[in-house]
Amino acid sequence: MPRSRRLSLASLFLFLLNVLVAHRLFTLEYSAHFESNEGTFIAIARLMAAHPTDLLWWPFWDAGIPFVNTYLPLLHAIVAAFSRLSGLSPALSFHAVSAFFYCAGPVTLFLMAAALSHRTGPSFLAALLYSLTSLSSLVFPAVANDAGGLWNARRLQILGFYGEGPHIATLAFLPLAILFLHYSLIRRTALHLVLTGVAFACVVLTNAFGAVDLAVLAVCLVSSLPPRRILPALFTTAAIGVATYLLICPLLPPSLLQTIRANSPTVDGDFRFTSRSAQGLAALALAFAALWLLNRRFHVAPHLRFFSSAALVLSGIPLLAICFRLYVVPQPHRYQPEMEMALCLLIAFLSSLRFTRLTHPARAVLLAALLVLCLRQTIHYVRYAHRLIQPAAIDRSSTVHMIEWIARHYGGQRVMVSGSASYLFNDFVDTPQLHGGHTPNDPNWVHGMILFAIASGMNAGSLDAANSVLWMKAFGAQAVTVPGPSSLEYAPPYANPHKFDGVLPVVWQENGDRVYSIANRSSSLAHVIPAAAAVSTRPINGLDTDRTALYVAALDDPSLPEAPLRWRNLHAFSISTTANPEQAISIQITYVPGWHASANGRPIAVAQDALGLLLLHPACHGPCQIEMSYDGGRERSITLFLSLATVLMLCLWLLARTGRRP
Repeated sequence: MPRSRRLSLASLFLFLLNVLVAHRLFTLEYSAHFESNEGTFIAIARLMAAHPTDLLWWPFWDAGIPFVNTYLPLLHAIVAAFSRLSGLSPALSFHAVSAFFYCAGPVTLFLMAAALSHRTGPSFLAALLYSLTSLSSLVFPAVANDAGGLWNARRLQILGFYGEGPHIATLAFLPLAILFLHYSLIRRTALHLVLTGVAFACVVLTNAFGAVDLAVLAVCLVSSLPPRRILPALFTTAAIGVATYLLICPLLPPSLLQTIRANSPTVDGDFRFTSRSAQGLAALALAFAALWLLNRRFHVAPHLRFFSSAALVLSGIPLLAICFRLYVVPQPHRYQPEMEMALCLLIAFLSSLRFTRLTHPARAVLLAALLVLCLRQTIHYVRYAHRLIQPAAIDRSSTVHMIEWIARHYGGQRVMVSGSASYLFNDFVDTPQLHGGHTPNDPNWVHGMILFAIASGMNAGSLDAANSVLWMKAFGAQAVTVPGPSSLEYAPPYANPHKFDGVLPVVWQENGDRVYSIANRSSSLAHVIPAAAAVSTRPINGLDTDRTALYVAALDDPSLPEAPLRWRNLHAFSISTTANPEQAISIQITYVPGWHASANGRPIAVAQDALGLLLLHPACHGPCQIEMSYDGGRERSITLFLSLATVLMLCLWLLARTGRRP
C-alpha cells in the first residue's frame, strides 16, 4: 500500500477513534460543570459574531479593557465564524469546534512523527497512546485523583470539565508548527517557510501556553540537527518567529505581553521567579545538555534526539513544580498535556526498537494483546466520557434566573457578579461586570487588588463589608451577587459569604443565591467631582481606603450635577453634563493609552487617576458635552504599520524567490 494512503487511513482512524470518545461534545450546548471558565470563551465568540467590525474595546469585563486583552482570539474567531455560518448558538459552536480540535490533536501528532521519523508504525502507536492513555495520571497521584482514576481521560477532562478549549486547540496546532518547521529547515522552500509562519501564528494566537510550548519544541528540534547545521537552523527559526510576531503583533501587542508577564506568576498560586526557580531552570538546562551529549555519543537517530529532549523539558516543567516546588515558568502544573504528548512519542519509538528484535510469533502475540488493551481502554474512555460530558438544564438554573433578573432591572449598569455565574453572565446579556474576565490580561493593578480584597477580606476584620462596598462604589458597581451554600460553586468566591447581610438590601434571591443592591446616587459611570476629590495616591492594599473614601463621598454628593453616559458603540460614548473649571469628570472605565476626548468640540487631554480610571479636566463653563472614543492609540498604529510592512516585505521576498527560478 502506498505510504500516502497508509497515512490517510491511519489519520482517519485516529480521528474517528477520538470522535467515538468525545462525540457528546459535538452536540453539547452548556455543560453541567458550571465552574468551568468556558463561559468566558463563549461570551467572546458571541460578541465577536454579533459585532465583527467593532472589536477595539471590551466594556463588559474588568471595568472595561481593550479587546485584545480579553483572550488570545483565534479559537473564538473560528467559533464566531462557525456560529454565523451554521446558525448554531455560540455555546454549541464552541463545544463542536473544541471537540474537533480534540479529535485532530492525535492526527497532527501522528503526521508530525511520521514526517520526522519516516516510520508509520511507531508514529501511529504514539498517537494511539496519546488518544487512549493519561500518562500524567500515572506520574502524579494528585492528577489521577483529580481525574477520578489512573485510567481516565485527563485530556478529555481538561476540555469537558475545565473547559480548556484554547489549550486543546493549541495542542492540535503545535505538531503542525513543528512539522512545517522541520520541512523549512531541511528544504527551505518558500511554501514551507510561509506555512511554518502560519502555524506559529495559530499556536501563539490560540493560547498563551502555546508560546512556551513552541519555543521549547523549536529548540529541541534544532538541537537534534548535526552540529554544523544548528546555527543556521537557529537563525532560520528565529527569523520565522520574528516575522510571525510582526505579522500578528496588532493582536498580541507589547503592552499585552507585559500585562501577561506581570500577572501570570500570581494566578492559581505564587509562581514568581525566585532563586529556587533559577535552580530548577539550571537543573533542567544541565539535564538537557547531558542528554544532548549522550545522544551525540551514541549516534541516536535525529527524530529520537528530538523526542527525548522534548520529553525531558516538557516533563521537567510540571515534574519540578509538582514534586519539588521549583517553578521555572508561570502555572507550570498546567503543562501536563504537553508532557503526555512528548512521553507518548518517546515511549512509542523506544518500544519499536525492542519490537523489531522480536520473532514474528512474539510480535503477533504482542500486537494481539495491544489490540485487546486498546479495545478495552476505548470502551472505558467512552463510558468515562458519558459520565463526564453531561448537558445542563441551563434555563431552569437559578444562575440563569439571576442573570435574566439583573438584565431586566439593571440593564447596562455595571454589576459585581461573583463566582461561576460571572463566567456565564455575558453569554446571555450585554450588561457589564466589575470582573468577569481573565486575571492574567487585566491591565489595571488596582482593579486586581480590590477584587482580591473584596473576595478575601484579608485583615479587614469588622470593616470587611464596609471596605468591600466602598471599593465597589469606587468602580461603579450597582449590585453584587453572592452564591448561596446550595449553589454549585467549585470554590466559594467569598471567605465570608454573609458579610453583606444587614449592610446591603437583598433585592433578589433563589436557592440561596442573592443579589444585593448598592446605593449609588447615580447609575452612570461618569461623575462630576471637585478636582481635588480625584484619587491621587495609588492604594497599596485593600485596607488603604482614606483617599478612596473622599472620592466616593464626592460621587454621592447631591449638590454636584449628574453626568449621564451613553454608549454610541462598543468603543465610543458621550457624556452630557454641566461643570465649572474647578471640577473634573471621573469616568469609571479603565485607562489605557488610546482614549481620546473632546469637550464642547474642543480636544482635551485624557488623564489617569490613581485607581487606574479615566479622568478629564474639561475646563467647561456651564453645559459640557464630552465625546470619547478608543482607537488603540500609538501602539496600535505602530503594530498595524509593522504588520502591513511585514506583509509587503514577504510579498517582495516571495516575488524575488520566484524570479530566481529557472
